[in-house]
Amino acid sequence: MTTIRINNAKFYAYHGVLDYEKQYGNEFEVDIEMKCDITSLGDSDDLKKTVDYLSVYKFTEKIFNERKYNLIETVNQNICKGILENFPMVCSVRVKIRKPNAPLGIIDSVEVENKLKRD
Repeated sequence: MTTIRINNAKFYAYHGVLDYEKQYGNEFEVDIEMKCDITSLGDSDDLKKTVDYLSVYKFTEKIFNERKYNLIETVNQNICKGILENFPMVCSVRVKIRKPNAPLGIIDSVEVENKLKRD
C-alpha cells in the first residue's frame, strides 16, 4: 500500500454558521492522506496507473467552491466520499480541515478529521 499526501492546501471559501462567515469568507487549510493500491504501476512511470494528486486537489477545490456549507464536517465528509468514488486506486482516505480564524476567541484553529475506507 502506498501513501500519497497533499499537505496544507489552502482554500478561500464561505463556510460557517454565522452570516458574516458566509459573506466575507475565510481561509481553510486541508491535509489529505490517501492509502492507494498502485501495484499495477510497476516501473511504467505512467500517471494513469497511480492517483493524480493534481486531480485530487482540483476535486477538493471544487467541493470548497461549489456551495456554502454551515459545517466543515459536511465539507470533510463530501471530500472523503468523493475521493473514494472518483479515484478507484484509493483504498482509504483521511482528510483534515483546519479553520484558522474560527470565531471562538484567541485560538490557532479548529480542525475536523475524518477517515473513510472503501467498502
